[in-house]
Amino acid sequence: MASIKERQANKAALINLDDDEPQQQAAVRSEPRTAPGQLMNLQGKYAQALDENKQLQERLQAAVPSELPLDDLHEKAGRRRKLTDDQFTELVSNLRTNPLVTPVTVRSRPAGGYEIVSGHNRVQAFRELGRDRILAVVIEADDDQAELNAFYANLLQSDLPDFEKYLGFCHIEERHPTLTRVEIAANAGVSKSTITQLMSFSNLPAETIDILRTHPHLVGANAAQDLAKLSEQGRAVQVTDAVRRLAAGEFDQTRAVKFARLDAAVKSKAKASEPLRIRSGKNTFCDVLQADKVLRLVFSSAEDAAVTQTAIRAVLQALADAKKEK
Repeated sequence: MASIKERQANKAALINLDDDEPQQQAAVRSEPRTAPGQLMNLQGKYAQALDENKQLQERLQAAVPSELPLDDLHEKAGRRRKLTDDQFTELVSNLRTNPLVTPVTVRSRPAGGYEIVSGHNRVQAFRELGRDRILAVVIEADDDQAELNAFYANLLQSDLPDFEKYLGFCHIEERHPTLTRVEIAANAGVSKSTITQLMSFSNLPAETIDILRTHPHLVGANAAQDLAKLSEQGRAVQVTDAVRRLAAGEFDQTRAVKFARLDAAVKSKAKASEPLRIRSGKNTFCDVLQADKVLRLVFSSAEDAAVTQTAIRAVLQALADAKKEK
């Protein structure tokens, strides 16, 4: 007959703390719990984190927004979500003709004015539009909670690059070393497998990480996981080379992963030509890149691309007709 201690340990091993996976898998993934007191403590922290997140959302929904002077709003370095030039231009155009639907979130500063928690790009767009006030919600939050609020607000954006999600979760792990990834995933409303995949960026070479800090949109979590495996297999140099070419517009993510797998002898045959830049005065009209049998054109605007596509169709058809006649 099992002892009381053994029965408690068996019962603890069956408890599932991950809302995203079936209970029968929890015992496989979790380490055996031999101390019921430790398990109860973990359950308590998990429930507390969920409750705090729910309370935060309720406070934000109940808060009454007010218009604040833009001169009173101050940016926190490193907190703004990076947008591409096209994304920011689209945001400015949208706010030029449409009202602000979602107020920005701020908190009071000891030095006066307000620190922007969420909405840096909306504030910058208002400034470029010559506005002097913006709709804002003032919240009470310490430094740690403000960082979490900013990250979770950005996490809801569908176009947030996976690399920036990774950096945000790294920051949470650094500030909360006692939190498990199950708890972090629950707070963010994502699965543990999503966190695991995003954390694969950590296994990329340092040179690759530096490139992604400047171009966070380059590599998604799926490609990062593939490139990380190649790097762990001793192909770190090839991975960095592939990501450099991806940044130059020579590859898409799929070709970058394939390129990182290629041997040097094969790569020499597929080496891309130097990009050719077509200018219109001092401005760039388009970049022309050729790799093997692929010709890639990158335009400065969608309008130029549309006009050129029509012209190219006529040229290509003429070339095809001429080849047919030979």
